[in-house]
Amino acid sequence: MADMRKRQPNTPVYGNLAYDLDALVREHNLEHAGRMDEEQQYVQVRRQPRTRSVPRPKAKASPLLIGSVVLLAAMVIGLMIGYVQLTEASDAVTTIRNDLSEAQDAHVALVTKYEQTFDMTTVKERAEAAGMRKPSSGQIEYIDISGSDAVVIYQSGADGLLARIFTTVKEGIGAAVEYFK
Repeated sequence: MADMRKRQPNTPVYGNLAYDLDALVREHNLEHAGRMDEEQQYVQVRRQPRTRSVPRPKAKASPLLIGSVVLLAAMVIGLMIGYVQLTEASDAVTTIRNDLSEAQDAHVALVTKYEQTFDMTTVKERAEAAGMRKPSSGQIEYIDISGSDAVVIYQSGADGLLARIFTTVKEGIGAAVEYFK
């Protein structure tokens, strides 16, 4: 607040010498702060009449928006179909792997069984079970084939005409069957 006292000549001045015109208003507001006027206490709030809101005009969808939505829907459907195909392919791969595993197990079992057929102890056991035994020294005979190799085929010369015709027809039918195979 500005000093309202009169200033003495030739005295130092501290602060502002201008009149503070708003000082009285501030003092009044500070004194009456937090109080309600009597008029304000009895004033009732009036209700404002209801007004209806104006409906918005219908928005029209642009062709670009419609095309984008259709494209997005097509992409989603394509993605779903891709996932279905991926699931089916994965299932087929799993089935084939299981079949391969079973085939490999069967292969190992068959190879083991095949190798057992050539196992000398197994052959010996089965031969003894069938009643076979090693030959004694009296049963062994040695054959001397130091001569030259020659083969002689003997045919009976009593082939008749009927046997030759039968053989020729048989060979002809066999040749025809071989040709059409």
